Amino acid sequence: MVFSFHTDPDLMPGIGRLQQLLGFEIGEGITVTAVKGDRTGVTLKGDQAVIYYPRKHLFFRELGLLVQHARKDFALFEDDHFEGLSVMLDASRCAVPTVETVNRMVDYLAVLGYSMAMLYTEDTVQLENRPYFGYMRGRYTAEELRAIDDYAFAYGIEIIPCLECYGHMHKYLIWPEAAEIKDTDGVLLAREEKTFAFLEELISAVSSCFRSRRIHIGMDEAWDMGRGKFLDRHGYVPPFEIFNEYMERLIGITNKYGLTPMMWSDMYFRIADENNKYYSETVELSPEVAAKIPEEVELVFWHYGEKPYCDDYMLKKHMALGRKVIYAGGSWSWIGHFPEHHYTMETTRFSLNACRSNGVREAMLTLWFNDNAECDLFANLFSLSYFAELAFDPEASEEKLRARFEASTGGSYGGFLAMSNYHNDFLQREYPNFHDRFLGKHLFWQDVMEGLYDTHLFAYPMSGHYAASAAEMKVYSGRWSELYDFAYKVFDYLAIKCLIAENLVPAYQAGNRERLAELAGLLALLKEKTSAVHLAHKALWNDRNKVLGWANMDVRYGGMAARCDTARERIEAYLEGSLSRLEELEEPRLHKIARGFNNYSQIVTVNLKI
Repeated sequence: MVFSFHTDPDLMPGIGRLQQLLGFEIGEGITVTAVKGDRTGVTLKGDQAVIYYPRKHLFFRELGLLVQHARKDFALFEDDHFEGLSVMLDASRCAVPTVETVNRMVDYLAVLGYSMAMLYTEDTVQLENRPYFGYMRGRYTAEELRAIDDYAFAYGIEIIPCLECYGHMHKYLIWPEAAEIKDTDGVLLAREEKTFAFLEELISAVSSCFRSRRIHIGMDEAWDMGRGKFLDRHGYVPPFEIFNEYMERLIGITNKYGLTPMMWSDMYFRIADENNKYYSETVELSPEVAAKIPEEVELVFWHYGEKPYCDDYMLKKHMALGRKVIYAGGSWSWIGHFPEHHYTMETTRFSLNACRSNGVREAMLTLWFNDNAECDLFANLFSLSYFAELAFDPEASEEKLRARFEASTGGSYGGFLAMSNYHNDFLQREYPNFHDRFLGKHLFWQDVMEGLYDTHLFAYPMSGHYAASAAEMKVYSGRWSELYDFAYKVFDYLAIKCLIAENLVPAYQAGNRERLAELAGLLALLKEKTSAVHLAHKALWNDRNKVLGWANMDVRYGGMAARCDTARERIEAYLEGSLSRLEELEEPRLHKIARGFNNYSQIVTVNLKI
């Protein structure tokens, strides 16, 4: 497909970059005229195409639609309710994407129609006077941040720094360098001048790397504020008072640098609720609380689904505060090796419609990577596409969503969706308990002999599900073949591991020595499967991320392989008579809920220090 562009020269760098991704050439062919105005759409009649765009970034989305539909004449215009569509990329959970990786993702964001991207960096930025800030964490230099901003600017995509300015500072506060600004393990010390000197250094350094005059200051989940060193110095002070004082000082800094701050809104609602709940349908912010929210700040309501369909009433509560409100959904990328796309699909349409009905004009999809970023960044293209398409067309059909995903990303809609089979069997089961759906990570990392989640498998065996999922993943190939292959190896591993877990305790309790011998042989095979997943995962990581942070994953995979050896040795020793009993298998299997937010340390064994 060949296009001849009659456009603003400012669009040409982005057009040039997208040739390979979208599969077109620049030359003598269909004439593409760009018209900047009020409408968002694209038309083709004969050899004349017109792209209509109100804002620069939307030109590239419409270019993608032109390539997708250019085999015949068409006219397509889109809903432009959302003035801003953004994504937050987590670069603080050990995986720090390289500049090249972020830029590659920006290419896809441009085609999907995103206007903004946030880099969530708790301590993964370099501060000249604080050598321990981000030490051994793969932190970005100022030059790297500017390079990302420059790259996105060619598409009209705004890069916004996303920091933590109160809580979530655990990684930095372990160092003696930070002792004077530490309240609790993860919260900065309020009423301390050195804290605000640090925050000014952080905000000024990071914001200077970006064209944007917006900044995300975090402020979420600071539950234990005022309960550490602050309590020793000042005694008990009501959290609302501490938080308001702190915010006043912090907003003074953002005002000094001409920045418009946005923040997660949860602390205001938690403070107002007697049970410290964010999503309470009955909580009302008093006029006193509402008046203390700085006029400058934009409120980001985050909701990822644990309390489904609360968006409508929560957005009403937010809009009543008279501040700009931004909705933030989640890609469920933080619960293991693959996102749980089904849950994103279940909630996104409702959430974006709630934004429409409540007049919310900005929506964000968060890509959190808690607990060492086991999930690959690009596995989230499915959710990113789904979220974007429903933002531009609230009535989009499954057929349209599929076609758009495949045209925009070059991926298989079915292949990416099948990656969610990691979590559970979504075709054969229903999930009245929210947490029951998130089983995959727990089965992947639980110890082979201690089996904290074995009761789930006794009630509903999963080895057959994972074997079938592995066979399905072998069908997919193409642009994202490395992801399909990784998923195949993960499912192949899980099929063997679940088969062992489903049978090991029952065989021991029944005295079935023949079955125990078979399972000992399967443990040797499981070790081989562990190594295959380990190597595939390492290759993905090294292709996408800075190397610092991977060490934890080597330890996890190496530990799993070592436990396969130990388990096999102990079973064989028992069968040979040198061990009279296997204490691990005599422990009763008590039910443990597979919570979607559990970390590795809470899954593998009760004896691992958290």
